[in-house]
Amino acid sequence: MEIRLNIPTVHIDPSIRSQDSGDTRQLALVQTASARQVLYEPGTTLSHELSQAANKLYQVYESLDQGDQAALGARLFGAEGLMPHATPSDLLQVLNRVDQMPSHASGHDRSIVIALMGDIGALYAATGATTGTERSQEASVRLRDGLAQALVNAGLTPPSGGSIQEVQERGGSSAVGPDKKAERSRPQAEHVFRTGIHNLGEEADDLLDVPRDSRIPPTKWDVAHISAQRVDETIEPFAGHMSGSPAEILQTWDMLRGEAPEQQFVGRLHSEHQYDPMQNRTPAEQEQLRARAAGAGAFLVGLGYHSSVEVIEGTLTYMGQSLRDHNVLGIGQRDAGHLFGAGAATDLMSELFQSHCR
Repeated sequence: MEIRLNIPTVHIDPSIRSQDSGDTRQLALVQTASARQVLYEPGTTLSHELSQAANKLYQVYESLDQGDQAALGARLFGAEGLMPHATPSDLLQVLNRVDQMPSHASGHDRSIVIALMGDIGALYAATGATTGTERSQEASVRLRDGLAQALVNAGLTPPSGGSIQEVQERGGSSAVGPDKKAERSRPQAEHVFRTGIHNLGEEADDLLDVPRDSRIPPTKWDVAHISAQRVDETIEPFAGHMSGSPAEILQTWDMLRGEAPEQQFVGRLHSEHQYDPMQNRTPAEQEQLRARAAGAGAFLVGLGYHSSVEVIEGTLTYMGQSLRDHNVLGIGQRDAGHLFGAGAATDLMSELFQSHCR
């Protein structure tokens, strides 16, 4: 008779691997530096895309009543946010700066704009863990209704229920990290300040020669512990688990740039041109989409929320290259970590980041 032992999965802090492996540490440093450089020195197209998004965000946020402004900004203004103890007026100043004076905006300013897009996407997707805030279902519905009206008044089309569902099914947390529940845990009451992957942001900023008063400040975030087996067998650094995805940021960014709901995030997946999913877009539009992908990924990696191997599947999906279609993943491969975990994720994402720096 076969006896099966129910041995619990051991979870560890993934940054331990950077202490034990020089290869992992070097990958963490390279991707952190490449990502943060995008936020400090965005290229022309990305700077324009951020400016246009900030312009619409300013219109929308300014038109909300005080209660909705506070509710939508709760994540940013909270202890774990990028603007702790700030006010809606402070946020409007940041949005105005990124829109009207992009060359004078800071890496911190640009990070705030991208974070707000992620919070809006999370609100629509109802992923409370992503927003980092606790609100009742009634309060969330009320905020979504107020936000939807503000978006319409700004000439935009809010995501539909169907489009939200498709984005989550194709690029959401569970889609890109199907083993999240088994492979990740969060130690209670363990929050740390972080600057980049495995806390290498300060070293990356030194390499980039960023003045101290211009650096993106550390942000406080809850620690993710990941399966020791996954960490041990993957050279690429982990940060928050394979469930990381820029989908919610990019769906909102597409919306702010006038994309119809059915095109937001998943538009390239519907292309008739399987081997060149962007072929139905002009060269300028293709560059804009790549710039948004670079900006969203740079935010997640540069601030240390998710590493390159964790965001690469969602990034590729956005550009029409799904790992789940056409049998890209091999037998036994469950996610991008199994495909790109030996260093390719850092190479690919860093190449994307570097192509959108000044």
